[in-house]
Amino acid sequence: MKDSLEKLRKEIDEIDEKILNLLNQRAKLAIEIGKIKNENKASIFDPIREKEILEKIEKLNSGPLPTQALIEIFKDIISFIRNIEKEIKVGYLGPEGTFTHQAAIKFFGKGSNFIPYTSVENIFSSLENNDIDYGVVPIENSMEGTVGSTMDLLVETTLKVVGEVYVPVQHCLLSTLDNIDKIERIYSHPQALAQCRKWIRENLPKVQEIPTNSTTYGAILAKKDPMGAAIASSLAGEILGLNILARNIQDNWFNRTRFFVLGKHKVSPSGKDKTSIIFTVKHQAGALFRALKPFHDLGINMTLLQSRPVKSLPFQYLFFVDFQGHIEEKRVQKALDLLKDECLSIKILGSYPEAENDF
Repeated sequence: MKDSLEKLRKEIDEIDEKILNLLNQRAKLAIEIGKIKNENKASIFDPIREKEILEKIEKLNSGPLPTQALIEIFKDIISFIRNIEKEIKVGYLGPEGTFTHQAAIKFFGKGSNFIPYTSVENIFSSLENNDIDYGVVPIENSMEGTVGSTMDLLVETTLKVVGEVYVPVQHCLLSTLDNIDKIERIYSHPQALAQCRKWIRENLPKVQEIPTNSTTYGAILAKKDPMGAAIASSLAGEILGLNILARNIQDNWFNRTRFFVLGKHKVSPSGKDKTSIIFTVKHQAGALFRALKPFHDLGINMTLLQSRPVKSLPFQYLFFVDFQGHIEEKRVQKALDLLKDECLSIKILGSYPEAENDF
C-alpha cells in the first residue's frame, strides 16, 4: 500500500509542477497581451473574451471534475492573471461581505482590488474621477423592485453600464459558537431579520433581535459577543472567521438582486446582450404606447420598464427600459430611431452581455 501511495503521489507532484509552469507561461503571454492593449488604449478587462474561454472549458471538460468547479477555478486563474496585466480597482457598496461585494467577486473573480464604499453615490463619483476602474451597484431586487437612488444617479452620469450580475439573497447564521442552543442575541440589518422571520420563530424564538446598519456590521458585533450570532452572507462569515451554524435560512428562496457593473468603455456584441436606456415622452395621451410600439413591431423583448419622477419637473416622469439586444444590431438601431421620434429626450446607458439569472 505504501509503495502504491508514494508512486501516485509522485505522479501528482509531477503534474502539479507542470500545471505551475503552464500557469506561469499563461501569465507571461497575458502580460504581452496587456502591453498591446495599453499601446492601443484598449480595456484590459474583456468580459466577452473571458466568457468565450469559460464556455470552451465547459465544452472540453470530460470529467471527473465537475464543470462548475472547473469554471470557478478558471475564473480565478483569469482574474489573478488579469490583475498582473494591470491592477483593476473595483468599487462596491461595503463593508466587506455584503451582497454587492459578492456580486463584484462573481463578475470580476477574486483577483481584482475590491474597494468598499459607504454609498452608491460615492461609487459613481469615484469612478467619474478615475479613482477606480469599475463600480458595482444594485439596480433591482426580485422582491423589493428597483433601486431608486441608483436610477437617479444613472440619469446624470456619463458612465456606461458594461455588465450585469445576479446574486441570490442567501442568509446564513454566523457565530463564534458551535451550537445554536447557546445563542442569546442575533445581530443583523432589519431587512435581513424580516427576510428570516419564519426561521427565527421556529428555531430561535426567545433570542433578542438587535438591528444594525448592515448585515456585515452585525457579523462584526456577533464576533465580539460570546453569546451572539448574526444573519449575514457566507462571505462575511469567511472574511471574519465565524462558524456557519445554518445556511439558507431566508424565508423566500427565490429572492435575487441584480447589479449593474459600471465603467467608461463600450462593450462589443457577445451574441446574447441587453441594452439599457432612459427616455422621456410628451405629456399626452398614448405617448408611451407609441414610444414602445417599435419594440413590439420588431420583436425586441423588454425585460424592465420603470418610471421615475423628474426631480426638476413635478409630476413629470423618466422611463427606464432594459431590452434584449445590442446597440450595434440593425433592428435595435431601427427601434431606437423610431423611439427618438416620440421622445423629448433619450439616453443610452449601454449594451452589455446578458447575465445568467441562476433561477
